[in-house]
Amino acid sequence: MRSAILPIILAGVLLAPSLAAAQAAPSGAKLANGVWTDPAGKPLYTYDNDTMKGMSHCEDDCAKAWPPFLAGPKAKPTGDWSVIGREGGVHQWAYKDKPLYTFPADKPGQPGQGETAGKFKLAK
Repeated sequence: MRSAILPIILAGVLLAPSLAAAQAAPSGAKLANGVWTDPAGKPLYTYDNDTMKGMSHCEDDCAKAWPPFLAGPKAKPTGDWSVIGREGGVHQWAYKDKPLYTFPADKPGQPGQGETAGKFKLAK
């Protein structure tokens, strides 16, 4: 009996961190291979120049090249996830107080290519 219970307990211990992270994520965001992805499965990024809590410094041409991971108008913070305001009254998801972005050249389910662009890092 004990030998049958041990694998179940071990599975719970090993899966608990990923399940907790998944439950705290906004709808559609997933943790895949240690990297947060949007609902389409494309990697999410943080921007080194975003140094002030609750504020994005990626605007205009930057935001065209690195589209923000937008949150709906009724989105609510959950766990390490928060919602920040952007110009024009739109909202953006942030993870651990860092606004999140996508990289148009990335493909769903594929490794992110955006870190080669310099100040953008995969969101982990």
